Amino acid sequence: MKSLRILAMVGLATILLLLTSCKDDSLFVKKYADVMGKKVVKSFSFDTDNYYLLDKVQRSFKKFGFNSSKKSKYHIYLTSHYVINCKNPVIHALGADFNGFIRLSLFRNKKELYRIQKDFKTRVTNDMIDNIVKRFLEDNGFQPAKAG
Repeated sequence: MKSLRILAMVGLATILLLLTSCKDDSLFVKKYADVMGKKVVKSFSFDTDNYYLLDKVQRSFKKFGFNSSKKSKYHIYLTSHYVINCKNPVIHALGADFNGFIRLSLFRNKKELYRIQKDFKTRVTNDMIDNIVKRFLEDNGFQPAKAG
């Protein structure tokens, strides 16, 4: 009787895990150091391996009140990867749950402070980028400098 109860609980937990893990809006976050408190910031400097996506990311930061400046003390590196560009035959044979990922890494004084990554199944959308940028700013307590 006890083993049937455990089996039923494991089955229910598995179903709940499957239902909740199918969400496409999961963001993977890693904090390496705290950016203490609320920080008023005017701009970020950017670098990337994908200038097409960088333009979208910079537009999103601008939407939230932040500019791009090479002189900023906070540096963001945008990394992207598309599975279609992957040459590993195992990946193509097994299929993948995603077509690629977009990652923003925050640096200050060449030290990585924070990383956020989003896997995507179809393509990168402006809404997806806005959600990544919004979470990035919230997690690190960044506030745009007031104009004027």
